[in-house]
Amino acid sequence: MASDMTLGFLGILRETPKIFSKNVRLMASLTLLNLLLLSLFFLSNVFSTKPFISDLVNKAFLIPVTDPKSTEFAYLLIGLMQDLRVFIGLEWTYAIVITATSLFFSTATIIASAATHGGESLFFKELLLSSLKSLKRPFFTWFYITLLGLGYSFLVLENLLPMMLIIQQPIASKALLITIGILASILYNYLGVIWALAFVISVLEEKCGIEALGKAAQIVKGMQLLGFGLNIVFTVSSSILFQALRLMTIKQSTVLPIVIGLLVVNSICLVKMFWWMAYTVFYYQCKETQGEEVESQDRILYSKVPTAPILNEP
Repeated sequence: MASDMTLGFLGILRETPKIFSKNVRLMASLTLLNLLLLSLFFLSNVFSTKPFISDLVNKAFLIPVTDPKSTEFAYLLIGLMQDLRVFIGLEWTYAIVITATSLFFSTATIIASAATHGGESLFFKELLLSSLKSLKRPFFTWFYITLLGLGYSFLVLENLLPMMLIIQQPIASKALLITIGILASILYNYLGVIWALAFVISVLEEKCGIEALGKAAQIVKGMQLLGFGLNIVFTVSSSILFQALRLMTIKQSTVLPIVIGLLVVNSICLVKMFWWMAYTVFYYQCKETQGEEVESQDRILYSKVPTAPILNEP
């Protein structure tokens, strides 16, 4: 059983790059557009927030050495609050834009992967339009998945915080934190198999939300360890890349941290695209294992296109 799982896992990893090679033009166009928009958003966020961060730091240093009864102190405090509100507003805007963009390109990646995996032709314009039309279902599923993830996080914190308060020794407290963090991450990745598969289902089938989660739990039976392996690979790869963001704090250069940030963000984007491509292959393997008919991607893309009525019909 373990050897079959290993072969199945390696088979998914071997099959995933073939999706790109089967339709280089489509996948390359999608990848380049994704990277271009992500880079533009990243740079706009960096350069729009940089003046406010510098101003916040300067005012934060001046406030402790300023007489609280002076008008200068009041001006500094008011200016600090105004800068903070603008900074938070910019960050919220950036988060919303990035989330919406990520949802769109995740949907597009899954549709392109499904069409290419099935040997069906799909033009780039058709891909963008079909992704836009299909976005409602993935959005609802993403919303449910986000709620489940938040609920899981609160449950972990609810059990962790009392333990941290009881244990007073720093070494024991740190060891407990690391242990629970690792166990919680492992369980999260295991549960995430159904959540990620539900997102794929919401893109490729006429299902979303609870219905997609139920379908995912149904077809993943006996295959969840394969999805768990994919999640672990994605989590480890992303974690390693995130560690490189620490280099953005280099003070010897102003350009180098931005370049490093761009490289890391784009690398994470590529890893995420590969992950969705792998999960699309995994979705079809689950359906075949459960004996379900694999639906034609052309039928999914064009099933909602209305047909023109026949004129002069007797």
